[in-house]
Formats: sequence, structure tokens, C-alpha cells
Amino acid sequence: MGEVSFEDQGRSRIMDRNCGLGHVYADPVSGRFLGAEIVGPCAEHLGHLLAWAHQQKLAIGAMLAMPIYHPVVEEGLRTALRDASTKCRSGRP
Repeated sequence: MGEVSFEDQGRSRIMDRNCGLGHVYADPVSGRFLGAEIVGPCAEHLGHLLAWAHQQKLAIGAMLAMPIYHPVVEEGLRTALRDASTKCRSGRP
């Protein structure tokens, strides 16, 4: 599981909506994205992107390879994906 806090996330601070937490879940062996829980700014938009990723059966590495422009709330999602990627490589859930 990867996680992010939106308290200190750049775009969330700019929008003055810097609160919330997100978790992403991945298979620890394959790295395949399994799902997410997010309460935070623009969470409905992030949920839509994550639904597409799940439908396409993407792995965390493939999701991280996609472009993210700055500054956007998706940067918070990228933080959670990086955290999940590290944990998948280490074998931790």
C-alpha cells in the first residue's frame, strides 16, 4: 500500500484545500494496481483516473511512467504510487 497526505502537497496548498489522505493498493509481486481510497482535493477527478488505470490492468510502474504536469493535485497521487512501488519491490504490503 502506498500513501499520501495532502497537507503539504503543493497544488493543494495553492488551492487552500490542503487536507486529506490517499492510499493506493498494488499486488506486491506483480505491482499491478488493485484499487485506492482517497479523501482530498479533486478526489473525484483522481478516482476517475484510477478507474481507467484499473480497467487497463496497469502496474504501478506503468502509471508512474505517464506524464504529470506541475503543479497539479495528481502530484499527490504520484507520491502514493512511488510509495507503493517501493513497497512492492521490498516485498512489504
